Amino acid sequence: MISNATALICLSKINKIELLRKVHSAIIIPSAVKAEILIEGKEGYASINNAIKNGWIRVIEPKKDINLGLGKGETQAISLAMERRDSIILDDAVAIKAAKALNISVARTTTVVFTALKKKIITKAQAPSILNQLIENGYYISTKDYAALISMLK
Repeated sequence: MISNATALICLSKINKIELLRKVHSAIIIPSAVKAEILIEGKEGYASINNAIKNGWIRVIEPKKDINLGLGKGETQAISLAMERRDSIILDDAVAIKAAKALNISVARTTTVVFTALKKKIITKAQAPSILNQLIENGYYISTKDYAALISMLK
């Protein structure tokens, strides 16, 4: 599974980055994403740095960047997913459209939470709390999407 920065930043902010490892076992990021997320002193730095040191987050460069008119991290992550024929975790609407146009399977940060629930890594009671913590720490989700996710938990 390839990841862009948002899932790593948001999950590390709420001390839930381990959900990524438990759900996907290994995460691959390009160097542009590493540069976005691994800033000393920034919230989540230690947990992300440890994940890279422990090898379950690996940094791999795409052979070629596809020009998509997106940020460097998103461009490299989508390019890498395309090259490796792998899925990607993205949360930006424009980046999601670009990835889907290239037939790349897309998951969101919230998908990680629901996959953890499905695999019994977290309980049904924990899922709404994790979603709320993500939102409280800067993860954007529309009211409509939030309502749909919460109703799925009932």
